[in-house]
Amino acid sequence: MKKQFRLGFLLSITLLIMLPLVSRAKDHSIEKDILYYTNQFRRSHGLQPLKMVRFINDIAADHSRDMARKRVGFGHRGFNKRTDLLKEKYGNIATGENVAYGKISGKEVVDIWINSPPHRKNLLGNYNLVGIGVAENNQGLLFFTQLFARVPGK
Repeated sequence: MKKQFRLGFLLSITLLIMLPLVSRAKDHSIEKDILYYTNQFRRSHGLQPLKMVRFINDIAADHSRDMARKRVGFGHRGFNKRTDLLKEKYGNIATGENVAYGKISGKEVVDIWINSPPHRKNLLGNYNLVGIGVAENNQGLLFFTQLFARVPGK
């Protein structure tokens, strides 16, 4: 009996440790899909693909988490602060941002942005770097942030 309890306890602890890793892996997969479909769209218009950068991903992920946790409303609130963080690292640069939410895939969110003129403009903008963040709220809605930057020499 003690052996079964110990085994069950160890299994429970292992699952608790692994659950956040599975969740992050799921989000990371969606981020890769968004990058893939974004770059596919850019290539179809004769543009260079964007390079995903971890530093920019982290900034985008923070905004997605803040929206998912209702720390900020859905939208671009705090965009100037995110731009300032990028400027601290890269100097005077151009930036843009797309946001979305819903129970949708990476391809679906890119399709939504493609069909929205302001978002489409960002997708086709003169950028070379991108960060993508995805966060899920308690109701299973995904919040997406795509942060663009034009950094010379990158």
